[in-house]
Amino acid sequence: MKKSKKIACTVLALMMVASSGMSVFAATEHWNDAANNTSENAEWTAWKTAWETVKTDYQKVAITVGADETQINFSWYSKTQETPAVRLANNIRMNDYTEFSGTQDATPKYISADGVQTTEGNGDAYYASKVTVTGLEENTTYYYQYYQNGEWSDATEFTTQDFDSFKALLYGDPQIGACSGQTSVDGSAMSGQLAARNDAFNWNLTVEESLEKNPDTNFLITAGDQVNTSRNEYEYAGFLNAGALDNYALSTAIGNHDSSNSNYSDHYNNPNSGVATEGQTVAGTDYYYTYGNTLFIILDTNNYNCATHEAVMKEAVAKNPDAKWRVVMFHQDIYGSGKDHSDSDGMVLRTQLTPLMDEYDIDVVLQGHDHTYSRTYQLSSDGQEHKEYNNSNWRGDEDYLSENECYNILSSQRSGTVIDPEGTVYLETNSASGSKFYELIANQQDYVAERSQTWTPSYSVLTIDENSFSIATYDVTTGEMLADSTPYTIVKSADKTALNEAIADAEAIDGSKYTAESYAALTKALEAAKAVAADAEATDSEVAQAVADLANAKAGLAVIVVDKTALNEAIAAAEAVDGSKYTEESYAALTKALEAAKAVAADADATEEEVAQAAEALTAAQKALVEVSNENPNEKPDDNQKPDDTQKPSGDNNGNTSEDPNKGPMDNPSTGDNGVAAWALTAALSGMGIAGIVISEKRKKANAR
Repeated sequence: MKKSKKIACTVLALMMVASSGMSVFAATEHWNDAANNTSENAEWTAWKTAWETVKTDYQKVAITVGADETQINFSWYSKTQETPAVRLANNIRMNDYTEFSGTQDATPKYISADGVQTTEGNGDAYYASKVTVTGLEENTTYYYQYYQNGEWSDATEFTTQDFDSFKALLYGDPQIGACSGQTSVDGSAMSGQLAARNDAFNWNLTVEESLEKNPDTNFLITAGDQVNTSRNEYEYAGFLNAGALDNYALSTAIGNHDSSNSNYSDHYNNPNSGVATEGQTVAGTDYYYTYGNTLFIILDTNNYNCATHEAVMKEAVAKNPDAKWRVVMFHQDIYGSGKDHSDSDGMVLRTQLTPLMDEYDIDVVLQGHDHTYSRTYQLSSDGQEHKEYNNSNWRGDEDYLSENECYNILSSQRSGTVIDPEGTVYLETNSASGSKFYELIANQQDYVAERSQTWTPSYSVLTIDENSFSIATYDVTTGEMLADSTPYTIVKSADKTALNEAIADAEAIDGSKYTAESYAALTKALEAAKAVAADAEATDSEVAQAVADLANAKAGLAVIVVDKTALNEAIAAAEAVDGSKYTEESYAALTKALEAAKAVAADADATEEEVAQAAEALTAAQKALVEVSNENPNEKPDDNQKPDDTQKPSGDNNGNTSEDPNKGPMDNPSTGDNGVAAWALTAALSGMGIAGIVISEKRKKANAR
């Protein structure tokens, strides 16, 4: 049976609190030292052991966004030349799967023993494989397998959310390996794989923390610099090892640290990426996609040929003229506030890109690069002729700074809600891992509405529906709104029809999932909105403000976080049990309780009562184990017959459903531990899998919403 893609998932599931530390990079002594102030030092110790396996696991699958919300793309490395394929089903046993075939690079890449891309004869060969899956429906739980090295992977869950009103989590510069040069509190000098180990640990914490607070997230976004050194495959291994990346699609930008090697384009299968390529970097080029009513355009600003960027923007807008929201993302912060880049190399393309944002009516621009947080006012081009710069002719002199004063500030509103605004707002993200931080520039630029540097990892929540686009940024270490930041909401063309839709959406929210304080704020906004809707003399401005207030209250809902520490500890203890020492019947009962407990642990909607019951049931099952009789000391439970997991993709491999509806992992692909399938089947037939049934019903209700 193929090993699960994630190493030490039990260890990673227990990581709940990030930490911050201080050392040296550029002009600062701030970075996120994983060995400093972790809530459970045992978890960091366990991760250091797990890292020895993680760092060489170059064959991790990456799920990326598809051309629209009904598609997702897959990519992975394989040691075998073969036809890559993905199977998709709505059950963990993979019955009635649909199979999608893809393409594999004919020319291999080579990775050395120390995890660095090399040349033929100096390392092992790997082939980049890519597959596109289509036909996804909203609010649906799927399971997928991918075909790699002649066998099918374990079945892994992937759940879609609502397509019309959705949420994306935005991260800046994880930059795995960038803490190189620092010294840990434990005396370790950070460099190479040790630096990657530290940053991968913290990156996983940020992803898990952000998703725990936002379980209804649709997909994830990173604004570039996923890794520090683009040829280091162990850094990609650390980045992709973040457990949740198995279950969410990812949209990435090419950062300057990603741009000098083809590893980026080998690991990520981006849609619509061949529109224009002149001047592209070896890492790849621009791409675009839609999700619901929003068009996302991702530019590689390491390519200084803005004609290429304009060609992509022109096609994306022309093919999606009805998109309500238009978002552009690129790595370099042409409007940022960090000391290291915002007034130097970060704004090289400002004079060329700012007019493009006007021409194509871009609402929001997402940026990274400067490892600080900032958000601008609504900006536009000043309409004047300015010198164009590239990587060879820019100089940080007075003329350069003067030419880059190429913008107009259209609004003095720093926070809250803007209604039908002109211009574009630019958001600069801080590092999501804390691998390094920069200082804010001494003199805050006039275009900056707010900025912050807390020396801690952060992430932003983008909440988007038909009428509003909200941005809120959070500190990972505190779980609260980032210091010196405020929510910002754009509202467009809101009439009473839009208001009534927003009211209906708010009324459908289950308040039991959220803190009393945050749900009370929503209730207050809801009552006010109803009053405006009922007022025949309400002005357009009052209607729009009511829509905005509801959007802000909805974005501010705080999920009640259930403590699963005891449950995870019980799971770890049960997994350590040697089944050969106990009777088949008692060990089967433990296995059943274990799988039920895992389902509860993985369920973001599990209540405190369900978590406690699962932990108690698992502990009781372990205590009830009956040792094998001394009269038969060598007797062991029979091993389950493992399915043949080496079958190659069959059929026409183009998304056609398997002909035999009963043919699944029991007959063909491997779907993980046989105990999982056995328990799921037993629970379905006997009704004894209480926790599993609770979760199943919960998902059915969620999907019905």
